[in-house]
Amino acid sequence: MFGPTGRMENGQRLVLLDQVMGWCGDSRTKVTIKPVIDPNVELSTPAYEIPDRIREQIMLRDRTCVFPWCTRPARRCDVDHIVEFDHDAEAEGRPQPGPTATHNLAALCRYHHRLKTFTPWRYRMVEPGVFEWTSLHGHRYRRDRTGTTRIDEPEPPDRH
Repeated sequence: MFGPTGRMENGQRLVLLDQVMGWCGDSRTKVTIKPVIDPNVELSTPAYEIPDRIREQIMLRDRTCVFPWCTRPARRCDVDHIVEFDHDAEAEGRPQPGPTATHNLAALCRYHHRLKTFTPWRYRMVEPGVFEWTSLHGHRYRRDRTGTTRIDEPEPPDRH
């Protein structure tokens, strides 16, 4: 009915092939065509550095910084190893505890990346794109595509 479509990333809206062809006919337009990346496929590399294909998959999956309530776009974030990459593991013949793999990477803005690295805040991925955070005070939060939910309810006040 509509023919081939594409998606504009910033607005997440669909565009028709005729519109893309019109843009391509204008010398002022920059069009970037990227391959389709399946967010459900596990990607990994033995290296610490994150290849573009894995970085792109994380950006598309997470969309924003995955810290509770943060809305910084993933494209302006670091890609964090959830479990720290051990640079000595291979040389010492040990398995890598923090692989550079889709299941161990997440988008964190620089502020929240530092908060995770230098404070007791911790998180884990419970399923692709779903993160469980624990604050320095032990409160737990679930972060997914719909936003942030507090997992543990605060204790009700004493009613003495």
